[in-house]
Amino acid sequence: MKPSPSLIYNNLASCAGSLLYAHIRQACTFALSGMSSSGAPVAVRKVESQHSDVIHSIVVCHHNAAAFAVLATEAGVQIWDKSVTHLLHVAPLPPAAAAGAPGLAPRHGAFARGAAINVAADGTPHIAFGTSAGAVFLLELNEAEGKFRGLPVPLPPHHTSPITAIGSPYQSRQGKWSEDLGCYLVTCDEDGGVAVWEAGNTGPGGCQLVTSVAPTGVPVVSVAVRRDIVVAARLDGAVQLYGLRDGKLRADLGAHSRFISAMDIHPTKDIIATVSEDCSLGVWALPIGGAKADCLLSVCWMHAALTGVAFCGAAGDDVAVVAYDTDEVHVYKYT
Repeated sequence: MKPSPSLIYNNLASCAGSLLYAHIRQACTFALSGMSSSGAPVAVRKVESQHSDVIHSIVVCHHNAAAFAVLATEAGVQIWDKSVTHLLHVAPLPPAAAAGAPGLAPRHGAFARGAAINVAADGTPHIAFGTSAGAVFLLELNEAEGKFRGLPVPLPPHHTSPITAIGSPYQSRQGKWSEDLGCYLVTCDEDGGVAVWEAGNTGPGGCQLVTSVAPTGVPVVSVAVRRDIVVAARLDGAVQLYGLRDGKLRADLGAHSRFISAMDIHPTKDIIATVSEDCSLGVWALPIGGAKADCLLSVCWMHAALTGVAFCGAAGDDVAVVAYDTDEVHVYKYT
């Protein structure tokens, strides 16, 4: 598999029977059906765009029968169709996103990072994305036209460090509606802070802060929501579970001995997959609904800087893993 993935958080996503990852300024995709046997070369298609910007995160957002590949870059956000052949929308980085948090000197160049799809209480679907200034913006989807419209609308100021990850119950279910979803949005930052928002609509002031977790100093690498629990994977190797509405810590899993670099959640089962700088992949049953935490799989890929993990396959039960500066993808089949 060439080229190799970039060394960024969560650099692998499943989309319409294919896997998608970022290589510096390009999105790369290959079909799972093309992986016929171990050791066989994989045909990777590089997605070229006139917006040749460094990619900071790559996320797939599902909504009904549609899926969107969202590339967050140093210049803003690119949204592609599920085949990653048509560029549907480009949202430049809003001017407010280039400024640092109030009272803080800029520490880095401006960029966008993190994305998730959500549906507001008034039924409006939208994609949320974060920025290096700690701002979060909502971009509305016009379902009738299948297009994104208007300018990104900012959430009220809250975070004071770059956004690292965004999640929602709808994102974690891969766009399949369930009664437990609600219209919540979870945003996380480099200082380890977590905020839970309730989206009434996509207009100014349409999102209200529900609860928050104070910064711990340990960045949240990836976040998901399942039932009434926020699942946050932190850089120190811990996966922490918080109450969605009260922000209280419910469980703390010592998932890895070193930095977690990526996490994915199963679309229907209460299971997550994590990869770490300790060269290991872990698949975990979450302690939700009276269940106990359990390690279902632990595998070591020696001397590999694992940078992406994704549930994939027909039922979403297989697990794919990629590593920085390697020409391989490992897929673990569920039987």
